Amino acid sequence: MSGLAASALDDALMAPLPQFAGDELAGMLREHFGISGSFARISGERDLNLHVACAEGRDVVFKICGDSDSSEELAFQNAALTHLARTDPALPVPRVVAARDGSTIVAHGRGGQRYLLRVLTYLPGEPALGSALSRAQRVEVGMLAARLDRALADFDHPGANRAFIWDLVHFASLREKIAFLDTDQRKALAERVLDRFAETVAPLLPALSRQVIHNDLNQNNLLLRPQDGAISGIIDFGDMIRTIRVAEVAIAAAHLIYREADPLSAMAQVVKGYAQILPLEPDEIEVLPALIQARLLTRELIVAWRRRANPAATTSYRDDVSRYGWEALSRCDAIPLAETTDRLAGAARLGSR
Repeated sequence: MSGLAASALDDALMAPLPQFAGDELAGMLREHFGISGSFARISGERDLNLHVACAEGRDVVFKICGDSDSSEELAFQNAALTHLARTDPALPVPRVVAARDGSTIVAHGRGGQRYLLRVLTYLPGEPALGSALSRAQRVEVGMLAARLDRALADFDHPGANRAFIWDLVHFASLREKIAFLDTDQRKALAERVLDRFAETVAPLLPALSRQVIHNDLNQNNLLLRPQDGAISGIIDFGDMIRTIRVAEVAIAAAHLIYREADPLSAMAQVVKGYAQILPLEPDEIEVLPALIQARLLTRELIVAWRRRANPAATTSYRDDVSRYGWEALSRCDAIPLAETTDRLAGAARLGSR
């Protein structure tokens, strides 16, 4: 148990997305960053995100934050990206673009409301969610997850230490959101997943290694190069947090078992790739199966809750992704936990050779 009231974890997702007209957006971007171009909306859970095709040929992402994140939390994201540029410059992650005055976060007032503006470089590629990944691609995802963790291992920032609903450490606090699910079958499955977490993960939480992680390596945040399927970008560092390190590989593996008839193989390939870069500790292997299920259920509980409790804050949660998530959870639920643990342990040993 996290000890935090669920309401304290909900706040960041209860704020509505900022709303601006196109000409106002263009004026803000030009005024503060000296950038002009055409806009295309990009999905975002808490920020208003826009792909800007610039006249001079350098595309950027314009990010506008309202009440969901503090300036310290946004400074944390920028500092992490700057750190990654130094510790592993070959990682395909965005770079921070400074404003005209040299700052990387600009406060913009309108109608008594303060908005925080940022600009990042735009990474080309198509989200992996629309593709069936190969074995080699899943191993590559695991390796990139480990490279991120290795590059962030010595990084810290005051904004990293926050209570956040997407932090798997606080998964037990989501139990009350089972009431928002729409069928008894899904409610019973959710109870089983939460019970497994309480039995398997909670007792080991204090012993698990912790650091800053990306915390959201889902298929929408992994970009593929169309010509050869190589991973061309890792985006959206908005869920970064200091938490248990093993959550990184658990999250990546969870999202790569969507639409997979053999989830064990898909999980094992991600774990194998991760362990080629960073060895996994015995306690991390022990909690991985329950953490993978916890991540799958976290998404569906949050989606169900937001759609009913605060529809104005709901962004682009896709119904087909929820269907994939529940199917993946059902498949995992049917496999004995010990069998999954043994399979992932084997993959981790192979990967560490």
